[in-house]
Amino acid sequence: MALVKTSLKLFGGDTVVVRCSENCHIHLMSEKNHAAHAQTDVLSVEGSTSAYLAVPYSGIWNVLIDSHSQSLEHSISYVPA
Repeated sequence: MALVKTSLKLFGGDTVVVRCSENCHIHLMSEKNHAAHAQTDVLSVEGSTSAYLAVPYSGIWNVLIDSHSQSLEHSISYVPA
């Protein structure tokens, strides 16, 4: 099972673009900030080779890719607002 995780500092309105060589689960999770948010926000796309996820507010966001492939190729980028 392949698991990929990265963190990005993003601004509200940015779009995270994730591409995978095989179907996978893609999650964009806000980094928990006890002062501003009581819980973590999660945006997910399941069973897809690509995802375009709009960032709702500025902060640190974690991108997690979960796949059953042992040789997953992927790219993670973002388009600024």
